[in-house]
Formats: sequence, C-alpha cells, structure tokens
Amino acid sequence: WWTVLAAGDDEAGRAAAGRAGARFDGDDVHDPLGGSFRLRAGADLVAPGPGRPSWYEYMTAAPAAADRIHADALGLRASTPPGAPDDSYALLLAAGRPVAGRLALPPPLAGLLPTGWMVYFAVADPDDVAGRVQGLGGRLLVPPRDVATGRIAALAGPAGALLTVIRPAPAPA
Repeated sequence: WWTVLAAGDDEAGRAAAGRAGARFDGDDVHDPLGGSFRLRAGADLVAPGPGRPSWYEYMTAAPAAADRIHADALGLRASTPPGAPDDSYALLLAAGRPVAGRLALPPPLAGLLPTGWMVYFAVADPDDVAGRVQGLGGRLLVPPRDVATGRIAALAGPAGALLTVIRPAPAPA
C-alpha cells in the first residue's frame, strides 16, 4: 500500500522532504527512518466508507525523530490527544486539523511492524475480517481489540502486505 499525501505544491513538498533527509526514487519519497510515501498536488480525497482507506498512521520506534521529519518535510504538527496517558500516540495536524496519526511502536509490535505508514481500511466487523484473512492464508498481527478510535485488527496478507482494519467508534453526540 502506498500512502499518498496531498500537497499544495508537490515540488516544494519534495524540496522540503529532501531538506529533512528524504531520498527519492521516481515518485517515491523515502524518509530517513524507513517510511515511504508519495506527494500529489491536487490529490482527490477518497470518501470514507466500508472497504476504503479511512486513516493513516506512521508507525515508528523513534517518535521524536518522526515528529521532526513530518514537521520539516510535510508541515504536520504532532499533538498528543486530550486525555492520552502519554505521548506514545500523536495526531498529525495540518492547519490545526488531524490528517493522520503517529504511533510509537512498543517492543512487541516493533518486531512485527516496520517503520512507515500503515493504512487503515474501514470495515463493519474487524473480528470477521481477521478470521477471513487467516482462512485465506494471511496472518493476524494484532488480534481484534478496542481502542479509542474504534475496533481494530492488524493483518498481513498471504504475500506480506500489511494493513489494519477498523470499525470507527461512533462520533460523540
């Protein structure tokens, strides 16, 4: 899966990423921690819905370095959500609005998940999807569980592609 980030000016974005230590391979931007993404000026947002990407998180064992790279290269400001017990999770904000997240990988997950962007697909039932993926030869990396943003499960397909499924929590009334 490729994370494609909207950019007002993709050349300016690539220049900022380069100053932050990124290297380039065609359209691919590789940050110095090991994550990769693409920039697109005028990229259309995918409307959220079942089976569609609904969220992106940068997974890393070096959260402070990741926050600096995202600020310098993409203009994203890391902000710990209100009520969070620590700064292991941060929202990445653009113009004050959450556009992605950053998760400091705890040791058990750091051995399973590589540094980089994780795509979250919206589903009605993460438990059912986790069972079906395993039945089709995939692997369950993180069993279905409830988190602040909904119910999730992290999976790897038979060829190794990583993804997370989420049933988003209902919006507060």
